[in-house]
Amino acid sequence: MGQNNEKNLGWAPFVIGFILAFCVGWIFFGKHFAVPPLYGKLHQPVLFSHEVHTESAGMTCEDCHYLEPNGTWSGIPRLDKCIECHEEPQGETKAEIEFIKNYVEPRKEIPWLVYSRQPKNVFFSHAAHLKIARFECKVCHKDLGYNDKPPVYVYSRLSKYPQNYVIVMEDCMRCHKKFDAPNYCFTCHK
Repeated sequence: MGQNNEKNLGWAPFVIGFILAFCVGWIFFGKHFAVPPLYGKLHQPVLFSHEVHTESAGMTCEDCHYLEPNGTWSGIPRLDKCIECHEEPQGETKAEIEFIKNYVEPRKEIPWLVYSRQPKNVFFSHAAHLKIARFECKVCHKDLGYNDKPPVYVYSRLSKYPQNYVIVMEDCMRCHKKFDAPNYCFTCHK
């Protein structure tokens, strides 16, 4: 009779393990968190407003983000680009004063968090998309260039890659198919 009880309880560790795994998965991957524990949240070092620069100052994306003469992408502007307009404070907001004090005066580069950062083995040609396909920035970057303040930077604690405003391969493949553009692996992957 003792052996029968042991055989009947053989499923107990499996069920307990399954329930524990389910609970842990729910906690770490569940959608009931605004930002699940698997992800971290960071804020940009400067309260930068694309809206102020595009709407109030009348700037375009290309004023700060542009193709270099050799065809490479300028990326996020270096401090020198900001100083062209911000050598002196442009207003008296707390964000402007902190920007001048923390970055302009000490000539310290801003450690921007890049929402669209890609793995090192991915090559994205802004030149091909802007010059050849003649896309506007918002095709890939949506409304990022019109935000009044930078969105929270949500990143995976495992991969360290951003999770919001991220451009993933499926988006690229869908667009390439729609416009009958090359979809060869070596086009984007080195």
